Amino acid sequence: MKLPSNGAAKSIRSYAGSLFVFLFIVGIIITLIQFPVLESNKEIVLMLIGSIAASIPILISTISGTIPDDVNILKSTLEKKEHQIQMLVAAKDRLEEMVIDLQKEMLKNQDAVMDKIILKAAIDFDNKHNPPKK
Repeated sequence: MKLPSNGAAKSIRSYAGSLFVFLFIVGIIITLIQFPVLESNKEIVLMLIGSIAASIPILISTISGTIPDDVNILKSTLEKKEHQIQMLVAAKDRLEEMVIDLQKEMLKNQDAVMDKIILKAAIDFDNKHNPPKK
């Protein structure tokens, strides 16, 4: 039987596995409460309970769906995206400044060209109506 391997199926398997382990831990604790532990096995039982207690936060985070590594990965990804956005905004501002400077230069050049065209037309008009005397 082939199990689906998409993200939802993986989450369901993770949730079910964590729930199974949690119920197993609860079963062990209930068994230890009902039946007394011998003095010779006391250290082993305490070691088992300690290791089980250490795994409870991981189980809780898996059951709730928040894995600490995922949160850290998402935070670093978010920081990278924010840095990229800042860089893009700065680049956009530089391009806008370049366009504004280019427009100013074009207007200045247009004025200079228009002045030359008007001056040329005035000189041609003057030469046409008042030819230079020799």
